[in-house]
Amino acid sequence: MNFLLSIADRLLRWSAVVLLMTLLASVLVGVVSRQLNAPVAWSDELAQYLLVWTAFVGWIIAGRRRSHIRITVFADKLPAPLGLALELLTQGLIVLFALILLRYSFGLIDRTWDVESIALPMTTAALYVVMPLAALALILQALGDAALALAGRRVAAPEPGAQAL
Repeated sequence: MNFLLSIADRLLRWSAVVLLMTLLASVLVGVVSRQLNAPVAWSDELAQYLLVWTAFVGWIIAGRRRSHIRITVFADKLPAPLGLALELLTQGLIVLFALILLRYSFGLIDRTWDVESIALPMTTAALYVVMPLAALALILQALGDAALALAGRRVAAPEPGAQAL
């Protein structure tokens, strides 16, 4: 299982790198083409799509690393049973949010599947395809964190600025 998680983490990191570098190249093409008075119509729209995808992939990575902002001043002072209940409530709310995201993302994809992009030769549904993937990843991560909490193994938050490569 750890082997599969390791592969998934590497795939996510490389996806983020590719998305971010492609986003940078798209914006650069747009800026240079405007400076040369020959604007490229597709660069802005591609940059918008890539920004959305990069944000969702980044959200998954931050969830995996537990690097989202989490204020634990009060939770750390709670007795162990109440701390466990709060952790389970938090993970349950994350699952609920992800389920809502999952449900409505399919509606967005369905409604935009036959809408063509203005400047790109693709459907606008491509913008929303990442949403159910992010929701599923979020659900799996929250369920895994809840299982660890129930097993009595607390997942330590990383030190600020510390990143595993």
